[in-house]
Amino acid sequence: MKLLLYCTKAKPILRDYRGKAIYNRFVISPTDRPFTSDDTQPILNGKIVAECDFEVEEIRPEKYWHSTEDFDYIYNTGTVYYDNLLKKSCLMDYELDDYLGCEDNGYAIHIKNLKIFDEPRELYDCLIHPKIESKYYGCEHLSKAPQNMMYVELDDIRYILISIQPQWLCKILNGEKTIEIRKKVLREMLG
Repeated sequence: MKLLLYCTKAKPILRDYRGKAIYNRFVISPTDRPFTSDDTQPILNGKIVAECDFEVEEIRPEKYWHSTEDFDYIYNTGTVYYDNLLKKSCLMDYELDDYLGCEDNGYAIHIKNLKIFDEPRELYDCLIHPKIESKYYGCEHLSKAPQNMMYVELDDIRYILISIQPQWLCKILNGEKTIEIRKKVLREMLG
């Protein structure tokens, strides 16, 4: 099974500037206004922009003692240690602490074999898998993005659709971020 990467509608704005000499990559903009008068680069917010393979590892917090009474938490997986986890997830230590809540486990989703779509896909192109997500008897087109992730079908292939904020998705698409941190993942992702 693969992941579909969905860019949330929230600001900032994510634009595709691949092939443009001035940027030649994905760019974050604070507004939806074009950078120049002839700027026609697409806005990717609210679109499915890529697919990828993935592996999931549990993140475990461990106490790191500074003195007999003072400690912090560090986070490791089975294969990625704290400094590398921060680097590959593009997070600062306090951001990881705030997100995971210090004593809670989380999950590192390793993004592999990223394939960026030439043309972004619409949510409506996906079907909700009836046995897993839908309360209805037939497959329905997806009209609303998941807050975290869900099972969908696209072009008769089953995927996990994951919502990612534009600033983080920009780093993934530009190859800067290879680990997405989540508090929860779907059970099937752990196998």
